[in-house]
Amino acid sequence: MNVLTKLGKRYAAVAAFLVLWEASVRFEWVDPQFIPAFTQVVRFIGSQAVTGELAHHVLISLGRALGGLAIALIAAVPLGIALAGWSDKARIAIEPVLEWFSNINPFVMFHIIIVFMGAGELTKVTIIAWACVWPITFSTLSGIIHADADIVKAARSFGLSRFRLTAKILLPSALPYILTGTRLAAGYSLLFLIAAEMMGSSSGLGFMIYTAQANYQIVQMFAGVLIIAVLAIALDGIMSAAGKRLSYPS
Repeated sequence: MNVLTKLGKRYAAVAAFLVLWEASVRFEWVDPQFIPAFTQVVRFIGSQAVTGELAHHVLISLGRALGGLAIALIAAVPLGIALAGWSDKARIAIEPVLEWFSNINPFVMFHIIIVFMGAGELTKVTIIAWACVWPITFSTLSGIIHADADIVKAARSFGLSRFRLTAKILLPSALPYILTGTRLAAGYSLLFLIAAEMMGSSSGLGFMIYTAQANYQIVQMFAGVLIIAVLAIALDGIMSAAGKRLSYPS
């Protein structure tokens, strides 16, 4: 009962929004030509799910998003660890450069990357990885810098090597920071995925939305947006649950 109560409180605003959406179309508070009813969008999603076309687009999009996120995670954690090992002066000197890179819009990079890689799958995944790598890098760096100095000092007094100190002390203490950065990056992965799929793609949810917009298929366009919203909520929930489990193991 407590679980149901918590879920009810958490998603009450979402339920109210969906009811308002449906009512605004049914009572013609908005023009149905531009905003379809929620139930109409759900029926369209159901029909596409039966044919298997929807699953095709969803799986391709998830593969791209999670692939980019995985590459970012593999690259960002070692980069954050390496930066934490630098002296304070060196780190302060390099941080403005990293901040500059992190603030470059990935779609400015898109046109540069496409020159070298073409407009294939690798380009889309690279764009997503570029967007995701920075929050994980900075979170890893922050977590290691803020590790308990007394514990680190004690570990060094026992003669732990740099590798063992990182593996046994620094990484576990930085894990909550890394998970926070990864959760933020997971949101970026879906955000930039959709935009990447609108540029030179023939599959995926972004392509589905783009073609629907171009052909004025309003119901299909809203269906794509709704599916992305559901995926974003689900992915954030998974990341949140994983963070709690790994940070506070039972």
